Amino acid sequence: MGYEDHISSVDVAQLASPPNCIIKAGSDLDSDESSIDDPKNTAQTEQRSNTKTRGHLDADTDSDTADVILGTKCYVGGDARDRALDSMGSLIRNDIDELTVSWSVDIRDDEFITVTLTGSDATVASNLLAETWGEIYPSTERTDGEIYTGTLSSWDENGWTLDVGDEHVMIPASELGLGQGSPTQIRERFGVVQHTPVQFIAGETPQLADSTRDQLYEWTREAGSGRVNVNSATRGEVRATVNRAGHADDIVTVDRLGLLEQSVICTEDTDPPGLIASIGSYLRAELKCVLT
Repeated sequence: MGYEDHISSVDVAQLASPPNCIIKAGSDLDSDESSIDDPKNTAQTEQRSNTKTRGHLDADTDSDTADVILGTKCYVGGDARDRALDSMGSLIRNDIDELTVSWSVDIRDDEFITVTLTGSDATVASNLLAETWGEIYPSTERTDGEIYTGTLSSWDENGWTLDVGDEHVMIPASELGLGQGSPTQIRERFGVVQHTPVQFIAGETPQLADSTRDQLYEWTREAGSGRVNVNSATRGEVRATVNRAGHADDIVTVDRLGLLEQSVICTEDTDPPGLIASIGSYLRAELKCVLT
């Protein structure tokens, strides 16, 4: 899949506030809200960026422009996609609202989110978003030994496969560095749901980055009874679901891992598998627990 591919038709919906924000979404989206087995079943070809240039000065307008492909995906459909885009818009606005920049959010046909920024602070804003969400680089721009972001696409006895935009990168079982067990068993033990953003070290034999290893180990060592990790839902949707199921007092908070990947931190008296059983019927999602 090339980075110069173009798109099919899109609808442009201008948000009511503020006027410098545009979010674009396809008009023929599948009504199914989510798919964790094969996210491509609900993927639609939408707008994608044609450049990875940072800090490009437009000679006609003297306006700085920048594009950044965020290390998080939007793979749900129907109303769920609209809610996810609204949530993404709010999060971006919170990050860069004080900067002099206008911006638009698009979903590429590989489901990664791209943000186009225009204004005197466009480069600063793009760097800030890349730091917050991670950034997807094409293979031609990745350097061996450097750390990059991908999302967990699949797993088998050979290792974990990450989606990194223009290709898939396999992290062999020997390079996960997460203790005993097969890659599938390790995913279960650490509760890593599909599409979770993961950092890796590029090279002939890619490795899981220490930052991701440390994060996963920390989940098993922290205070409390553990976590429940969820995909295919925004942080607000997960919090609302927990409340609806009557468990508002059984959690500490909900950590955001990606746009649609969340981690529910349980109190000491909460049983994570029991919480999954209680909220699972409300969510069309994959849920995994982490026990401490």
